[in-house]
Amino acid sequence: MGAKVMHTILVVDDEEIDREEMRRLLQGEGYTVVEADTYQAAITAFEANRYSIGLLVSDVSIPGGNGCDIAIALRKQKPDLRVLFVSGHVGAEICKYYGFEVSDEHFLRKPFAPKELLSRVTQVLNSARTSPQLGTSPPKASTAS
Repeated sequence: MGAKVMHTILVVDDEEIDREEMRRLLQGEGYTVVEADTYQAAITAFEANRYSIGLLVSDVSIPGGNGCDIAIALRKQKPDLRVLFVSGHVGAEICKYYGFEVSDEHFLRKPFAPKELLSRVTQVLNSARTSPQLGTSPPKASTAS
């Protein structure tokens, strides 16, 4: 059996307790974790580690921007970056307004069980597709009343 490839994961969440819990769980599974709590901190952390980061796990609601903005910016630098959005406030549908088509595979609602996070991270990293898919522009607002 081949060796398990361990990725570096960028975890972005402004809630310190959530970020620390994700870091603890992921490091316990052998992943290297880089943390950020704002849009700018995420960009800076990614630029310092761009060659090793294989997955972005980001809360959708982040000071200075949002998880979708972060994913768009990072995907411009690394188009094959895997993305998993997490949120306790909004669903995956918010990312459609940023040009992302997010499947349930790439969105995890808070609160989640540790096993759910670890399973979803494995699923996203092992997926044949680099999802969510980034569109070229946000969808047009509907004019129907």
